[in-house]
Amino acid sequence: MNDKDKTGNQTTDQPTEQSPDTAIEIEVESKPERKPSDQTTDQPTEPKPPMSKPLKITLIVIGILIGIVIIALIAVNVFVRSTYATFYDQAEQEFSIPGIDSGFVPQDIDYYDVGETWLFSGYMTDGSRSPVYKRYVNGDTFEVYVNDTDGKPYSGHGSAITSNDKFIYLTCENGYLVFNAEDFISLPDGESITAVEKMDLDFTPAFMNIENNELYVGNFYHPQAYETPDEHHIATLDGQEGAMNQAVMYVYGSNEWFQYGFSSTPVRAYSIPDRVQGVCATADEKLIFSTSYGLASSHILTYDTKGMEPDGYFSTSSCDVPLFILDARTQVENLEAPPMTEGIETHEGRIFICDESATNKYIFGKLYGAGKVFSIPIPEDEISLMGKPVVQR
Repeated sequence: MNDKDKTGNQTTDQPTEQSPDTAIEIEVESKPERKPSDQTTDQPTEPKPPMSKPLKITLIVIGILIGIVIIALIAVNVFVRSTYATFYDQAEQEFSIPGIDSGFVPQDIDYYDVGETWLFSGYMTDGSRSPVYKRYVNGDTFEVYVNDTDGKPYSGHGSAITSNDKFIYLTCENGYLVFNAEDFISLPDGESITAVEKMDLDFTPAFMNIENNELYVGNFYHPQAYETPDEHHIATLDGQEGAMNQAVMYVYGSNEWFQYGFSSTPVRAYSIPDRVQGVCATADEKLIFSTSYGLASSHILTYDTKGMEPDGYFSTSSCDVPLFILDARTQVENLEAPPMTEGIETHEGRIFICDESATNKYIFGKLYGAGKVFSIPIPEDEISLMGKPVVQR
């Protein structure tokens, strides 16, 4: 059927024939000419030179050494944590010991209640001037220095530091130095303070602490390395053949009439175990000692002295005082702890423990996190004096 176009002319269904002379125009999109630099080559990239054999061996050795170190660290931590599991089960990590990575070797820890400040005494590995560190309740830490009464810089061992509301006490050769507490606590970082007095003792103290308004001061015994006077070697009375304590501890009473807080003569003496580094006394009359030496395990020993009668008298340089011999009769706790525990301090129902094994002098404690102050609970069990088996923890 034929249709009409829009002009009215008739169209047919037959296609019109195109003249063979007619050119067909095809529009081709032109492409930009590729620059030589844009052209890719089919040639393969040059391979990197192979790693030299010595370098490959070096990297393998380094990898092996790193692996050995990691395994060793894991092994040390597993060994320490399992060996002293009872200690770590009840211990809490409190805060870092100041100066532990700067050559400082901590010997004691004290809490100054009035100023809410932790104090650390000790010495420097290189023998330079001995600092005292103050750690405030907000975590700020100041390093300060002390002078003796003549203004001479103190470079002693810093065996012990303790305090009451008025004074700070620091051990020195054959006695201890006394400082005004308010001036000490407010001392700026890096500054020094001079002692107001030196108190003489019968011996150079290895540990010292104020507990229950009394001052406890004692010496340290280890065969050959740290000897004590013969009169300090006292046989125990617990029936153990040949057993002997070879150190003593004096206790000084306090009185507001004493110029520097404590009497110049002791009120009693204790015959104590060897290798004591620190002491605390509880309100229920327990004495707690930190004992250690070298790489051997430390021990936290607890003695119940409630109701204990004197075992005799001890002659000091000034007077005779009641003597109490600490032995198996009164020992009620023996907690084994990691090596090198030092001074201890009671605070808020716990015993805070200082340790020197992670210092730059000894190093090994760094491998298992010993550069921290740990605390353990104060023993609270009511334990009878005589015939009670020692609790080995």
